[in-house]
Amino acid sequence: MPIIAVALGTNIGDREGHLREAAKALTGILQEPVFSRVYESEPVDYLNQPWFLNQVCLGKTQESPLELLFKFKALEKARGRTTGPRFGPRPLDLDLLFYDRWVMDSTLLTIPHPRLLQRSFVIAPLLELVPTWTDPRSGKRLAEVWATTKQHFSRCFPI
Repeated sequence: MPIIAVALGTNIGDREGHLREAAKALTGILQEPVFSRVYESEPVDYLNQPWFLNQVCLGKTQESPLELLFKFKALEKARGRTTGPRFGPRPLDLDLLFYDRWVMDSTLLTIPHPRLLQRSFVIAPLLELVPTWTDPRSGKRLAEVWATTKQHFSRCFPI
């Protein structure tokens, strides 16, 4: 059964509540879900917004990547997400980081996530769960990316 990783992020409203409800929903979607600690991170790209709470979930699924994408979008909408500026504030953001060893490029979804190796708030929690993971697209090990580039990432702290 494929192993997947999902990034959870929130920076407006009841941030802890959004993560808690997303975790409950993911527990119903995934088998054997495991969650990282929660991290607080500064925004990237769109800087004039509150800091984020971030977390990563690892689990198994028989659902396809696109089925998961549609479920994640429905969960985001249920928590109050609306269309806004790219990388802007949002009550909940769920991103499929990887789906086993798949590499996929479509107009709807790219796997692994195209910015996975550029985001401290994704790499730090992923390292807790899968420290030996290797990106199937680049061949880079997660721990190596973190060790060589962490000084260039945005600030991210476990809470």
